[in-house]
This record gives sequence, C-alpha cells and structure tokens, in this order.
Amino acid sequence: MKRFLNNLKFKSKILFIVGALFFVTATVGGITYYHYAAQDVEKNFKAGAEDVLTQLTDTLDLRLNAVEMRVRGLVSNTTFMRTMVNYLNKPDEKNRVKALGEAASFLKDLESGESLVHSSYIYTDKGDFENFIRMRNWSFDFKTSKFYQAYQEQGVLAVQWFPTQKDEIFKDEDDVIPYVRRFTLDGYYHGGYQYLVVQLKKIELDRILSGKYGYFDQLLIVNENGELLAGSDGVNTKKLIEIAKPSVKNGSATDSTYEQDKIKYLVFSDTLDTTGWRIFGLRSRDSLLGSLQSLRVLIAEFTVIIFLAAFVALLLVSNSLTAALTRLEKRMSIVQGGDFEVRFFYPYQDEVGSLARSFNCMLDEIERLVKKQDETIQELKRERDFVAEVQKQKRKAELKALQAQINPHFLYNTLNAITWQAADKGEEEISILSSSLGRFFRISLSKGEEVISLREEIEHVTSYLEIQSIRYGEKLNYDIEVDSSLMEYKVLKLILQPLAENSIYHGIKEKAQAGWIHIRAQLIHIDEGNDRLQISVWDNGLGIACDMLKKINYSLANGETNSADGYGIFNVNERIRLYYGEQYGLLYESEEGEWTKAILTLPAVKAGNEICIRF
Repeated sequence: MKRFLNNLKFKSKILFIVGALFFVTATVGGITYYHYAAQDVEKNFKAGAEDVLTQLTDTLDLRLNAVEMRVRGLVSNTTFMRTMVNYLNKPDEKNRVKALGEAASFLKDLESGESLVHSSYIYTDKGDFENFIRMRNWSFDFKTSKFYQAYQEQGVLAVQWFPTQKDEIFKDEDDVIPYVRRFTLDGYYHGGYQYLVVQLKKIELDRILSGKYGYFDQLLIVNENGELLAGSDGVNTKKLIEIAKPSVKNGSATDSTYEQDKIKYLVFSDTLDTTGWRIFGLRSRDSLLGSLQSLRVLIAEFTVIIFLAAFVALLLVSNSLTAALTRLEKRMSIVQGGDFEVRFFYPYQDEVGSLARSFNCMLDEIERLVKKQDETIQELKRERDFVAEVQKQKRKAELKALQAQINPHFLYNTLNAITWQAADKGEEEISILSSSLGRFFRISLSKGEEVISLREEIEHVTSYLEIQSIRYGEKLNYDIEVDSSLMEYKVLKLILQPLAENSIYHGIKEKAQAGWIHIRAQLIHIDEGNDRLQISVWDNGLGIACDMLKKINYSLANGETNSADGYGIFNVNERIRLYYGEQYGLLYESEEGEWTKAILTLPAVKAGNEICIRF
C-alpha cells in the first residue's frame, strides 16, 4: 500500500488520501449512529417483550390453574365420590349405570367449563368412565399405556403432565396435552389408585400464543424435558432451554440470544408456576431492526452525496494546487528528451516559484557543462586517435623487428644446392642435415605469412630437433604427440623451436644422462566459442630452481624480458600477447633436478577463420 501511494502523482495523492479519510470518517459516523439507533430499538423492545411475556405467562397460569381447580373439585366432590365408592364396593349393573351417569355429568361439566379442555376420562380397577360425547378408541388400554407406566416408574407423583401427542383415548386423533391425576376414594379399600385423565387442546394453546405473535416472530411452550407442547415448530427447544438456564431469575421473564440457520434471535423466556413449563418468545434481529432499514439507506445515500460533493470540491482545489506542477513536469519531460534550451517561468514567490527558479538555474548550468563536455570530448578524441596511431605504428615496428631477426632466404637456396650435392656424393648424414635445415628455413619464411598451420609449426620444430639429434647423437631423444584433428588449427609461426632450443641448452646439454623432449598439443574447452589450444614442451633436464621459476613466470605474465639467455622464450611470449591478447602466452612448470614443462596457451582457431591482430 505504501509503495502504491508513493507511486501516485501529487494530485492523485491528495484526492486519494483526503477522499479516503472523509469516506472512512463518514462511514464510521454512519455506522456508529446506526449502531446506537439499533441499540435503542433493541432496548425498547426488550422492555416491552418482558412485559408481554409476563402477561402471557400470567394468562396461561390463570387458565391452567382453573383446569387444576376443576380437577381437584371433581375428585373431592362428595356426590361423585359416594357414587363411585358404591359402584366399586358393589359393582352390579344398577350401581354401574348410576356411576356412569354421574361420571358423565361431572366430566361434561369439567369440559364445558373451560375451553382449554379437550376431553376427559376416568380409570378404575372396576372399569373406566367418560361423558359419551366422543367416540372411544376401544383398543386403548390404560394399564398398558404410557400414562400408567409413568406412574409405575415415578409413583410418588400424584399429577403428571405429558408432551403433546395424538389423542389415544378417543378416535378423533386431535393434538392434545394429557394431564393425569391419581386419586383415592374414601370408603373403597379393596383396590388401588384411580386415575383421571384430562386432555388439553393444543390448538387452544396455539390460539392464545398467536395473539402475541405481533410482538414476537415465534412463541412456543416447552416442558422441562425440552419437548415442544405448543407454538412454532422447527426450533431447537433443548438448545433454547440450555441458553435460558443461566439467566433464570426466580421464574421471571429473562432474555438471551439464540442462532439457528445463520439467523440471530433475541430470546425471552418465562416459567409457568402451575406446570413448570417454559414459554419462549423469539424475535430475529433482522425483523426487529427492519424499521431501521430506511435509516440505513438514508445514511448511505447521505454519505455518498456528501462524499461526491467533497470530491468535486477537492478536485477543484487540487487542480489549482497542481496546475503549475503539471506544467513544470511537462518542461522536465522536454528536458529529458535532450532539449536544454526550454525554461519555466512562474510569476509568484511561493514554493513553486522557488522550484521554477532552481529549475532554470540548473538548466543554465547543464547547458554550460554540456558545451564544455563536448569540447573536452573532441579534444580527448583527437588525443586518443593520435595515441592509437602511435601505438599501432610502434607495435607494427616491434612485430616486424621480432620477425626480421631471422630472414634466411639466401640460406634456404644455398642449402637446397648442398642437399643435392651431398646426395649425389652419397653423404647421407650431410644430406639429412642440410635437408632438415632447408625445411627449417623454408617454414621460417612461410612466404611472409605471420600465421601458419599447427602441422607446419610441428614440421618446423621437427626439422630443428632432427638437426640437433645428429649433433648430440644418443644424448638427445624426442617424440611428438599431436592428434591429426588439431593439425589444421592456426598458430603463430616460430613459437615451438625457441622452447625446444631452451630445453636443450638449459636442461639436457648439462645433464650426464640421455635427455628426452616430449611435445604435446591438446584442445581445452572453456565455453561455447571460447576453446583454447594448449601446446606443451616437456624435457627431463636439470629443471629450474623454485625462486628462478617464480621470476621467469612473473616476467612472462608482465611482458618483461628476464635475461639475455632467455630472450627466445620471452620473444615467443611477447609475440603471442601482442597478437592474441594478454590472456594468452607462455607459462613454465618445473621440478628442480627432474623436469621442466613450457606451456603455450593460444586461442583455438580453425583454418579459414579470420584472426584479428591486436594493435
């Protein structure tokens, strides 16, 4: 980001930074205002929601308490109890008919007195009773039902509530909430408990809850096990109970939060004193804050309008600030193209005016320096051309002088005549000697060419060694190892004979034993198009002392002549350095008393390739 800002133009920086600051400020301000407005809406809703839920809880407690009172009144009614005891103690037809009538009448009063009651049913060990309004489900057996099983498992409870289910006692299969009371009858001691089942209408509870739906998105009643009794389905009721547990306050309405399907809800809960059921009221934040949607849109529109107005004003101000800088930038671009005569005139004395004056002064100085530089360059060119010409003539003269040390044309013709005369008279050794010397001088001449093939150079040094072999006899032996593929490579002429001569006179001649000279050539690959030709002349002579070897190699590396005795090898080294460059030349290796090796390094140039002489 920092690099991005640094690369922006000054005008763009002003627009970007100030615009960004304004936009962030306006956005943060709008969000903050919306946040506080949302908090106020939520706070007001919570206050009202607690009141509504408390009112609803009181209503349901009142209705359920009325049912409870009617049930208690029934099981404690003297007439009802006497009729039932008479029948149970003497279960004949007469008493049963009377008991059925009395029970039907009492149950009918129980159901008609409270619209919340759906149906009722009495079970005794001598038979069951109903009000004969609904059609019985004769497959229902109380002793095998979950009602009876629940009392067997939790016998201490006189009253038990069961979760919402389909009606099992009657055939209409409505959704009901069973309420069972276990009771005893004074005067009947031969049997066990009797049971009164009162089933509440789930639809009536839903109707009561729906009256408060305008305040909540969802309302539901849940028992202590988290089982839904009435209200909205599709809600994780067990999770609701877990959420509400930490905020229970002696049964009063409490609030918490709940999330389902990525929707956040405000949850309010209260507990029914009559049954211990929990009532939950849910309101999604989205629906609660829906009234603020128009405010959010208004804030966004206002922010955009203010931002655009500020941007236009900022654009006008930045244009006035950067117009002069833009013109100066254009002048600089012209100068960058090489025109130093352009100038920038600005009438005011502010920072831009100071910059303009500095710019003009700089151009004046540059123009003066450029003119002076041009004059200096021309003078340097003239001096360089003069020095180059002098050096060229000097090196040509040196090269000619080095090559002119041997100019044996007349000797070559004379030796040819001697060779023929010796052959005619049978003087074979003289013939070989003169023939070798003739080849030696012929190659030395080489028709005036500076560069010859490696084959000719090998032939030249071979002629020399043949002559020396006749002179020294068995004391001098030699061999030459050069691959035929290297024979046509081009080399400077007269570079091997001085090395062979140096091996003889400074190595083998002073040694008592027979001497060997070994000449070898090889191609060394450096990289593509930059191969080297390396030629070595090895002898098993006296060798060179370590200090002397260092001096010789130092002189060779620096183009110096070490002594008159070594003039030949320094001559060869200097010719190579002058012709090919200072990276080429001669190097010596030696072990005193054992051997000496002279190593020539040349560029690998095949026949037909052009060789550029360095002057």
